[in-house]
Amino acid sequence: MSATQIISCLVLAVLVFWAVGAYNRLVALRNAIGQAFIPVDTHLKRRHELIPQLADAARALAPNDADTLSAASAASAQAHAALELARVTPCASGPVSSLSMAEHVLDTTRARMLDALEASPELAADTALRDAAAELNATENRLAYARQVFNEAVATYNLAVRQFPTRLLSSLYGFGVAAPLHSTPPAAI
Repeated sequence: MSATQIISCLVLAVLVFWAVGAYNRLVALRNAIGQAFIPVDTHLKRRHELIPQLADAARALAPNDADTLSAASAASAQAHAALELARVTPCASGPVSSLSMAEHVLDTTRARMLDALEASPELAADTALRDAAAELNATENRLAYARQVFNEAVATYNLAVRQFPTRLLSSLYGFGVAAPLHSTPPAAI
């Protein structure tokens, strides 16, 4: 074996080991996104349960706000459906972007519902509704933290996918860019 062949074999071996290491790193980072999505999923499910419960309880006391309360329940159902899709592939940008948009609609209707609850003296005086609203607020705080952890995992993964020379492997093996979970809708470009 000549020196050129030995050097060629060594270079090829280094490239193979690098490719395996880069692939394994991308897989680990993609799995980290999936793990970071678990608490987001848990808190979103809880939120999607609390909002309709709160709306149903308030509907009995405030029939004048039935449209607002129904809109909140419908937005919660829509966000829950988007969550079901995102749960399957939390690394795919399409389902997560859809979830972000559905959650934005839910945030808007939730804010209107809470404003209606605060404006009504009968509803503001009801301790069960106040407790449910406080539980919803606590869930929102936990969700904000879980969303931040998820978005950090997404940012780390996206950085690895976009870096050269890993970018060559990421496109070859189908590692696409993941979407963060926005608390507000992403700005149009």
